[in-house]
Amino acid sequence: MKKGRLSMKGKLAGIGTILVLGGLLAGCGNQASGTSRTLNVTSQANVLTLDPSRVSDVGSDFMLEQTLDGLYKTNNKGTIVPALATKIVKPTNDGKTYTFELRKDAKWDDGSQVTANDFVVALQRQVNPKTKSQRAQRLQDFVGYKNASTGKAKPSTLGVKALGKYKLQIQLTHAVPYFDYILASQIYPVNIEALNKWGSKYDTDAAHAVSNSAYKIKDWNSSKDSWNLEKNKQYYDADKVKIKKINFQVVKTPQTGLNLFEAKKVQETQISGNTVAMAAKQYKDELVQSKYGQLAFLPWSNTDATTKNQNLRKAVSAAIDREDLVKNVLKDGSIAAKSIVPEGEVKQADGQDFNAGVGDGLAYNPTQAKADFAKAQQELGKKTINLEIVTADTDAYKQVGEYLQGQLEKQLPGLKVTIKTEPLSQEVNTFSSGNFQTLTMGWSTDYPDPIDYLNIAADGGTINFTKWHNAEYQKLIDQINDTDHQTAAQRVVLQQKAAKLLNAEQGVTPLYQYASVHLRSTDLKGLEYPLIGYQRYEYVSWK
Repeated sequence: MKKGRLSMKGKLAGIGTILVLGGLLAGCGNQASGTSRTLNVTSQANVLTLDPSRVSDVGSDFMLEQTLDGLYKTNNKGTIVPALATKIVKPTNDGKTYTFELRKDAKWDDGSQVTANDFVVALQRQVNPKTKSQRAQRLQDFVGYKNASTGKAKPSTLGVKALGKYKLQIQLTHAVPYFDYILASQIYPVNIEALNKWGSKYDTDAAHAVSNSAYKIKDWNSSKDSWNLEKNKQYYDADKVKIKKINFQVVKTPQTGLNLFEAKKVQETQISGNTVAMAAKQYKDELVQSKYGQLAFLPWSNTDATTKNQNLRKAVSAAIDREDLVKNVLKDGSIAAKSIVPEGEVKQADGQDFNAGVGDGLAYNPTQAKADFAKAQQELGKKTINLEIVTADTDAYKQVGEYLQGQLEKQLPGLKVTIKTEPLSQEVNTFSSGNFQTLTMGWSTDYPDPIDYLNIAADGGTINFTKWHNAEYQKLIDQINDTDHQTAAQRVVLQQKAAKLLNAEQGVTPLYQYASVHLRSTDLKGLEYPLIGYQRYEYVSWK
């Protein structure tokens, strides 16, 4: 929505939400060379919060990773490396116990030291139901999570404790194959003194924001369309951070970003749609195009009598020509979805991509679509069925919404589609409230495991605001999560069964996998775009 990808692992994003960060519109031309030169980039999403227990959108999650270090992090290639932990540790107790030695030179930007207790307080706060953290489920594999998260036990019973000022231990209920990725993207400390001092204002604006990483945020609050990052002098690796200041400006359209790049007002921008073909002709050396681990989908409200109807959902899915959508509407390298799981993250036992074992349940089939729609009309007792699709108010969102409206009304006579546009932050709020029929949403992951996407429709899933339930599907999810009684290959097969069932039942309707397309100045080096995660500016420098 990571994501403007809510976060369980991942982030919610509206379709077309782009994580490329932006530059100030004024005074952003070329400046002095070397480390004194300011980097100017664009963003299509505001930063709503930097509180690690409350971040639920892609824009905020992206900025969180620029300003806050956890135990691990990913480098500019997407590889997990130590951050506040001194090394990548090997778990003991059959993969259930992680013990970390922390760096003694890690400091908050106020000069105070980062300690093991900063992690303990952060995780206990995150799991505390009073915090209402949408990231709490990221701790679901911790010992004591269930009772602590429901208020049946104190947060202090969670499986995390300080064994010393710089020694931290985490206890899991079972081995988690992707836990290093959780440590690199979801487990963060809090500055206890600042939290106690500021309370609910903690990490809500620049005056109440903390950092222990390469940059600290300036001139920011949740409603501002521009802000900047400044090098954090207290950062333990500050001598390796070459760019001292980065300006960000929210832009609403890819064309605006392209115009700013052409005018040399920004050195990086993300583009999509028609602007990709335009840019490819002019900027062969500056255009960077790659696959991205984010999946666009339509969630369906199951408290709404119309969208609760399975045959309606099946009809809509079969009426969507996903290949036409990506090739002739998006035109940016996006890939037609085969399931809720993106391509390129996981392989089955024979080396083929995960989706090779899922089947063609999302194939374009107008004949089947009409047959399913006729059943829906009969079951609902209506010849004319009204459907409202909520989208965000950017060009990319509007293009997808217009395509869906035209395609569905053409293939399903009797279906009347209304498109309602909202600012991205409002669309995410609409989704969270459950007050919708369907929306254009996106989900990005922090680790290469299909369960993070499959959880979108699972009982108790952080973002299952649709209230969809299927007993067979949930049984598969429970089996997948029982990692102690299956091999890695067996687990992939179970995940493929779940993805295939989700396609058949249309608990959600997958649309396409995002492409990551950037214009990047040739003056920059070290700026990379991994399949999972984000670009990391601490590794960037001027040539």
